[in-house]
Amino acid sequence: MTTLLDLDFRDRIDTVKQMIDPGYLVEHLGFKLTRETSKEVRSACSIHGGDNTTAFRLNKEKKTWVCFTHKCHEKYGNDLFGLVRSVNGCTFMEALEFLEDFGGCKTVSKDKLIKYRHKKEREDFVRLNSDARQERPSIVDPVKLKYYKPYRSSFFSELGFKEETLDYFEIAGGYADCDGLIRDIIPIHDDKDTLAAYSLRDTRKNVSSDQKYKLTPGFDKNLVLYNLNRIKDIAGATPIIIVEGFKSVWRLYELGIKNVVACMGSGITSGQADLLFTYAHAGVVFFFDNDLAGATAIGRSYDLLKNKMRVQAEIITELGDKGEGLDPADLTEEQIFYYLNNYI
Repeated sequence: MTTLLDLDFRDRIDTVKQMIDPGYLVEHLGFKLTRETSKEVRSACSIHGGDNTTAFRLNKEKKTWVCFTHKCHEKYGNDLFGLVRSVNGCTFMEALEFLEDFGGCKTVSKDKLIKYRHKKEREDFVRLNSDARQERPSIVDPVKLKYYKPYRSSFFSELGFKEETLDYFEIAGGYADCDGLIRDIIPIHDDKDTLAAYSLRDTRKNVSSDQKYKLTPGFDKNLVLYNLNRIKDIAGATPIIIVEGFKSVWRLYELGIKNVVACMGSGITSGQADLLFTYAHAGVVFFFDNDLAGATAIGRSYDLLKNKMRVQAEIITELGDKGEGLDPADLTEEQIFYYLNNYI
């Protein structure tokens, strides 16, 4: 554990700014709030004892304040430190110590400080890029994608995926869709390694299945197999393992199984079959989800490839705690190698 005294001066200031709830601080300092919204609080200015009930205003997002009648903010500044100094008549260092005590942040880990900073940067990025008229899924730009990369949420890492894995697959974040929902970005490249589309994942928990993913309008998945661009050079020597979804690709990758693509749905399409005819010289292995759609997909996909290449299937039989069929991303390492050991 690193104490605040061990952090440099800028770290201490940044930590206080990020951890303090400005609305609660204003009340703690004796202001009687007359109006409060998600973005602002208003009050009479208790610094000079005014009676205008809206003269004092504090912006919760920027954590800045202003006194419209006596310009009290001009003496010490309009940030939280200036507010404490104006009320308590103290030095900057005394205001810093006051806020550290108030925020309960006398001890803070470096990791926690980094998380606070990342959260603030992501919130600022989302706010600046939340105009749906400018940021639509139809804009698929590899240059712009780089700007989104630092702002992915913790959604996938909380599901157990390593940050290195998410970096490898270029998962980004901070995308505000036309409904105002914040989504993480899964880039989809075609076999020529051209960025073809985004799959945008709603990062809320327990979201309905029809809201989870939103694909770039006009994207034709019939012409793309997810991750084929990364593994096409080894496809001639080892069978291509075909799964349904992105997370299954990532899960197998983390176990060192790289010869995997996702059809991004229940079974391959005719266009995806043509891609396999081009690249899968060692054949394919279907490794679909353990549900009715997965079982149906095996038969339909087999019909597209039979008599044209070597086709095998591994049928997942494991069930979850509630009796639901599992997909590859849900399996243990031991279970995955039980099914796939002969194909890697």
